[in-house]
Amino acid sequence: MGLKGAKPVVISQEWFAVRVKSRGEKSCAANFDARGIECFLPTYETKRRWSDRVKVIEEPLFSGYVFCQMAEGRTLPVISTPGVLQVVGAVETHEMAAMRKLVEGGTAMPWPYLREGQRVRLRTGAWTGVEGLLQSCEGRDRVVVNIETLQRAVAVEVDRNWIEPCR
Repeated sequence: MGLKGAKPVVISQEWFAVRVKSRGEKSCAANFDARGIECFLPTYETKRRWSDRVKVIEEPLFSGYVFCQMAEGRTLPVISTPGVLQVVGAVETHEMAAMRKLVEGGTAMPWPYLREGQRVRLRTGAWTGVEGLLQSCEGRDRVVVNIETLQRAVAVEVDRNWIEPCR
């Protein structure tokens, strides 16, 4: 017995970051597809060197993560998928759109997450091994090195590729 004039309930779908088993991103994405769950596995191309050759391979942009669309609170089909460890949380729509554009452009690659004021180490160049605080200035990166004894600081402008976060 149906109700006249009843409107179907529309459940909004959101994108979620899903943590998966190490090196299992591609198989999880295939499992999501097989279950009819919309997913997105951003990848990038990188060169890997073996003893006898160099090969271009596709790697996950975010190692250990796949993004999938589902209604909040309806996680059972996702968490019961082989290889899934946990649903991490919702991802903003504008972040998903930006991620898709970057991947489609073909220039995306993994990068350490750095914040202004974070302690970093220079991994190459004349200052290899020097630690300091990251400071961004008008699109350029600077590392500020404090000399505690003198209570002075020195700032050097460096290429972003030279910087790695201190652990």
